Amino acid sequence: MKIKRLISAMLVLVMVLSVFSVAAYADSPVKASEHIADYDTETPVILVHGMSQNDTYMLDENGERIPDDNGYVTGWPLEIDIMALVKEALPELLLSIITRRDMGLTDAMRQGAYNALYVLHKDNKGNYLTEVEVPCYECPMSELDPKVKEAYYGFLPVQELGEIIGEDNLYYFGYDSFGDVIGETDKLHNYIHNVVLPQTGAEKVKICYISLGGTIAVNHFDTYPEDLDIIDKVVFIAPAIDGSNIIGDLLTNNLSVFYDDNVLYEELLVSLMGDTPVTYLLNMVLRILPDAVLKSALGGLAEGVADVGVRRTTIMWALCPTAYYPEAKAKWLSDPEYSVILEKVEHFMKARANFEKNLRTLQSKGAEVMNVCCYDVPLVALCKDYKKTNADKIIHAASPAMGTTFADLGTTLGEGYKAKGTYCSNPEHNHLSPDGVVDATTGLLPCTTWFFKGQAHEQLPNNDVVLKLAIRAMTDNNMHDVYSNSAEYPQFNEGRNIKNAKLYIAAWEEADKSSISADKKAAVEAAIAEIYSQLDETIVDSEKWLAAEKALKNALIDAGVMENDAPSKFEEIVNVIMKTANQKVNRLYEII
Repeated sequence: MKIKRLISAMLVLVMVLSVFSVAAYADSPVKASEHIADYDTETPVILVHGMSQNDTYMLDENGERIPDDNGYVTGWPLEIDIMALVKEALPELLLSIITRRDMGLTDAMRQGAYNALYVLHKDNKGNYLTEVEVPCYECPMSELDPKVKEAYYGFLPVQELGEIIGEDNLYYFGYDSFGDVIGETDKLHNYIHNVVLPQTGAEKVKICYISLGGTIAVNHFDTYPEDLDIIDKVVFIAPAIDGSNIIGDLLTNNLSVFYDDNVLYEELLVSLMGDTPVTYLLNMVLRILPDAVLKSALGGLAEGVADVGVRRTTIMWALCPTAYYPEAKAKWLSDPEYSVILEKVEHFMKARANFEKNLRTLQSKGAEVMNVCCYDVPLVALCKDYKKTNADKIIHAASPAMGTTFADLGTTLGEGYKAKGTYCSNPEHNHLSPDGVVDATTGLLPCTTWFFKGQAHEQLPNNDVVLKLAIRAMTDNNMHDVYSNSAEYPQFNEGRNIKNAKLYIAAWEEADKSSISADKKAAVEAAIAEIYSQLDETIVDSEKWLAAEKALKNALIDAGVMENDAPSKFEEIVNVIMKTANQKVNRLYEII
């Protein structure tokens, strides 16, 4: 059985257990004068997407896409052959349960992970064992096939950007999320010079690097310094400049399940599967194996994932934070047979070490550089310090914020804390977040970095304010820093996710309203009006937004347009019983 998922970087790691108050804050600097936009409609914009925002296809010996039940076998969305893992590990699992000892289970889980991730198989030089097609269309959005364009706008809903600058000036650079960061950088360089500039007749480009695309930016600036002369503006959106602690913890075998039994037996499955009876049942089933055997088996699974998913993939190595790199390199790349990969990874790490210098060179040539980051969301529970490290769930916050100082989760920087002033000591500027969590002066771009509190990384495409801000930053000649238009886009804001609200509104628009009473129609229309009223605002009140979303859902349920998916009383009772039983089992084993 093959399972196709559209996932972010953390889902590779999730396999370890699945098979492996206004938001701007009252004292934010706000100008009384209105901002007047002056749009640049001449300079082309290149979108360098994040992970999961471009499909890849596995090819047969004839260069044709390999069909499967879902359409085609893809490297992204990632194909995971679950049965390959089950077949590999099931006999050893049964023997280990019977004997209460590791009867080859750890090795079987390691091999099973390798088998399950068959689409990522590469040789020791990083070359795919099966050919891969990575779409990268050598034309602007205006010339894309309508289905392709729809897919790209589905990944990144930036239609407004196309409306402002014209789709003839908007390009989507497609690359392989599990490819070679060096090779993909070369492709971007060639794409700029052989596609974008000749087709538009422009002399310069603007580039938006998103998430994983930030690793390409790091390498691009260093490998092709001549391109710094033709980049007019850069906008980063949650860029993985210093990687992600998720990959660092995986490569150094520092996953939380090896250190914290409460995570392993209480929290992790709940965070992945939700608060359900099945989750708590599985938590109790985990106790069948002795603790040492289970952790050893999970270690084998994690090593299998790291071996096939990271070891031979340089763009994944680009997600290894600098602090983790020496230990990770010694563990995975010390063997001479990986010398080709090591050379590429070392090249990237040198580029990362030069990032600040290259960034200043880019700015000295007249380019503006802007950045959008998120914080105050824990890393996925697999990370060792997920309860402590400030993050956006996928990337530790200091990485996209380029060295910005964050208080640990649930804390502040302290009463009376003074900004360090490392990169901005202007006494007229205030780059301390009003919640006391962020000191933006220690980041490389304190005056051109915006922060969204409580915004999860994978939900960024569903945050309309982030998209509006990024589009404005890319196109508005009068927007230079966080003070240019702070009345609409303050430096410190709150996150939101409009996906559900959009689905609710679409359900109403498509519904047969002939049998719905006037008062129920009025309730739905009023709830929708409140949603639209908030969507008109770029300063977010997250509590108010969630209340409006809930009110719309309830109105639709009351009108019979949607079903009530809330658990029944019986389901709630069963869940409480299973949760209580799980806690009692864990107390028996002295876990909690």
